[in-house]
Formats: sequence, C-alpha cells, structure tokens
Amino acid sequence: MNLSKSCAPLSTFTIFVCAILCTSFVVAGGQSMNLSNASTQGTASTSMSLTLDSSAQTEGYVAAVEFDGSLCDVTDISAASATTGAGAELFISEIFDDGFTIGCVVDASAPFEGNTIAPGSGLALAGIEITPTALVDADTDVAFNFSDGTLNSPPLDNIIVQGGLSIGVGEGLLLSGGTLSLLEPPPATMIVESGSAPADGNGTTGDARILLDNSLGGVQGFVVAVTHDPAGITLEGISLGEDTLAAGAEFEITNVYADGGTLGVVMDFNSPFDGQTIATGTGIHLASYSYSCNDSNIYTEGEAAPPAASSALTLADGVLGAPPLSNVIVVGGLSVAPLKTDGSFTCEPVAVPAEDTILWMETKFDTEEGNYAYLGQTGELCFYYKDDDDYIQGFTLTVCYDCDLTIHEDSWEFNGSILDQVGIEYLAVQVDDDCSDGETGELIVALLMDALPPFDGQTLPQTDNLNEERLLVGSMQVTVDDTAECNEEQPIYWCNDINGNGDVFLYNNVVIDFESIQIYERNDTFVYVV
Repeated sequence: MNLSKSCAPLSTFTIFVCAILCTSFVVAGGQSMNLSNASTQGTASTSMSLTLDSSAQTEGYVAAVEFDGSLCDVTDISAASATTGAGAELFISEIFDDGFTIGCVVDASAPFEGNTIAPGSGLALAGIEITPTALVDADTDVAFNFSDGTLNSPPLDNIIVQGGLSIGVGEGLLLSGGTLSLLEPPPATMIVESGSAPADGNGTTGDARILLDNSLGGVQGFVVAVTHDPAGITLEGISLGEDTLAAGAEFEITNVYADGGTLGVVMDFNSPFDGQTIATGTGIHLASYSYSCNDSNIYTEGEAAPPAASSALTLADGVLGAPPLSNVIVVGGLSVAPLKTDGSFTCEPVAVPAEDTILWMETKFDTEEGNYAYLGQTGELCFYYKDDDDYIQGFTLTVCYDCDLTIHEDSWEFNGSILDQVGIEYLAVQVDDDCSDGETGELIVALLMDALPPFDGQTLPQTDNLNEERLLVGSMQVTVDDTAECNEEQPIYWCNDINGNGDVFLYNNVVIDFESIQIYERNDTFVYVV
C-alpha cells in the first residue's frame, strides 16, 4: 500500500489512539518489539521489518520510530505476515520527515470475534521501505529508534495490547531499534567506447558509444560532452543509446560543433511524471556519437597497409556549449560528476583489389616540369585511367580545386584520348568557379559510353594488353589566377559530395557491369606557382 498522511483520515487515527490509550496498563516482562537492520548502496531502496516477540495473545500494537530524515525517506509501510495472518481489521500508518508511526487493532469491527496475533518469536508485524536521499562518501549508519511521546497528535507511545491491557516500556516492553547502513558506492564511470569507420572517401560513418557503469541509483538524466580533432574526423550526429531508449527518455537536446558535440537527456519530462529512470548496471548504453573520416586512405591489396589515422574522443568538462556543459548524471535528484574514461575514433585504411580501376589527374604546362606554372598561365588538366580486367561503361568525376585556379567549363577535349577511338554518347561538364560561398572550386564530369539506342554495349577497353600502362580519358584547360601565391602548391583533388551549380550532391564513381563502384584508387595533383 502507498502510504502518506492521506492513507487514513486523522480522525480515524485519533479514534484508534484514544481506544489504545483508554486501556489499562499491566506490568509484563519478556515482550519486545524490534526493528531489523538493513543496508543499501547509492540511492537503491531497501526495507526493514518490525517484529514482535510475545508470550501471550496480542490484540493490537503501536510503534513510533524516529530517524535522520536528511539521509533517507520512508516511502512505504505495509502490514506483514503476522498482522495479515491474524486478519487485522485496522492498520494505520503515518509517515513524517523524520519518523513514522504504525497502529494496529486486530479485532476492530463487529461482530468482535476475538481475533489476535498468536504468541511467538520474530512475528512479522510490518515492512518499512526506505530510500536514501543522499549519496554518502563514506559508510554511514542511520539509527531507527523507537521514541515515546514525540510523534503524531496526540503523541504516541510504543505499546502492545494483550488481554485488553496496554504494555509499554514502563510495564516491561523491550524496544530494540534498527540501523540502516548507507554504504559508500563505487563512483559512476562514463566511458567513450572507441569506434572506427573506413576511410573510403565516401563519408561512411562509424559509431563511438557512450557507456556508463553505475551502482549509485537509477539515472534520472544526464549530460554528455565529447570533443574530437576536427582535422581528422567530422561529427555527423548524436543519437540515444539502446538503454536510454528502452527506459523511455522523454526529452533530449543535441548540439553539434566543429570540434565536438553535447547531449542532454531528461528521462521523466512530461506529465504524468511516472518517475522512469535508467537502471543501475555496467556497460549501460547512453548514447552514440557518429563520425566520418575527412580524408580517404585507400591502398591496393598486396601492398603494405598504410597507418590508420586516429582522433582522440575526450569527455571534456566546461569546453562545449554556452554556458559550457560538463559531463554529469542525475541520481536521486542530485547531479553527480562521474569518473571519465576517454576513447578514440580510427579511420581504417581501405584495401581495394589490385585489378580495380585507377584514376589519375595531372597538370601540364609549357615548362620543363609539367605542373610548374606562372601567374596567368594556362595549361591542361588531364584525366587518365587504368583497369586490366574490367570494361568501364562510364564515369562520374567529382573534383575540388584551389580558388586561385580557374578551370574553363567549355574546354573539355577528347583529342588523342581513348574516347576518340571508342566513341562516347553522353558528356556533361559543370564548373562552379565561384568561391564566394566559402566552398572550393568544383568540377563535375559525367561520361557514358553507351547512352543511346540501339545500346550496342560499347565500353572502354581493358589496359592489360596495351603498350601504355594507362589511357587518356580527356583534358580541360586550367589557368593560374593572378591572386595565386608564388612558391605554393595549388591543389586539385578528388572529392565527394559536391553539387557544382546544382542541388544534387554527387561523388566519384566508375560504372562496371552496370554497377556503380566508389572504392578505387584515385591520385590527386597540383599546380606549383613559380
């Protein structure tokens, strides 16, 4: 039964008290009321038992107990087996900030059949549920002591009723209080579980899970703040973990920054406020942070794998957000700073089969070194391919380049390329040379060998039996702007997820056997301004 001051009207309790107080008192020994000991850790609830040792039939009892209400609350009181087994007709309890009272009359209603609690030892009268309200930093004992004349109105004494007579301390009733031991819990620990993603250049994501080891009590809410190195990885999103979702979180707010992200969660945010929490345990999945790798790291099978790039993932307090947030959990209404274990995110190298396509870009200017150029000079940006065992049906080439270069949109040439011989049925070229939007220059080229009826299936040839190791696809004109800095490299590089002058974001791919292939070796280039 849920108990509070509304469990029974005060008038009922007053009548009961009067009935008890109007009985006579008798001297009797060998009788005792006792409270058991209990212990708990964190804010986990526990229970005590009120028991009776008696040598005679017991018709009723009153218990009045005090405790330190700054450390715990009594949250429920219920009749136990000896009381219910006797068919008690009146059982009333009152809970106070620093104590509680229990009153019982076994045979309180007509026809008064004389029901009693039989004599015995360790008779279970009532169960008292207790919940800590504070997290202790050392083992702490809370005394639960019987107290006469201090609780309720009128103040009650501890008594039992036998043969119509009240037996209290003055009449030989022994009272033995109990102790609640609040044990220092191990600290909660928030953990970043290291994650990874393939460095395939396609923005593939991987997750780093945020875990919690917690024995303090049910988690009512939490804040997570994790930083990363923006030079290596990008935070793509933050989502709730499996355990947070399963517990029914009702409020969440995320913030994603260039160098990190924060998540705030409240478990019970909306009416009817059912009090849901995330249960204690280890490896509790609070959240997932999803990252992608900024740079591709692709190598050919059979070669030595290049080293993987890694970024630290740090549970950082006071760094992210306005105002700055710290990593905390909320237990029992208290904000608790957990211990923190950081992790990392690894960008794994991607192996491609040795026979897969290889693409190159190279710049050629009228100098001894082909990619050396002076201000205002125009040269060629050439595209090459190599594939020894596949027949290529088409390409999408997506390229980013330095804003101090200009690529001329209408300058695509097939002269001298393999496409002059094979033929091509579809070509689209788009150049976004406007860097005022904060982007780099963007070039998109789409080529299909067989795009029109009767669809004869023309493709680019394999390169294994050719005298040249690679074949020219085509070229465009590129000019060094007067704004370029001398003695600097102006990069031209393969990039994905660009939209040029349109709205659709495109990426590099090769079409082989009607499948779009994104993972293959691509080689960048640059113009060195002299």
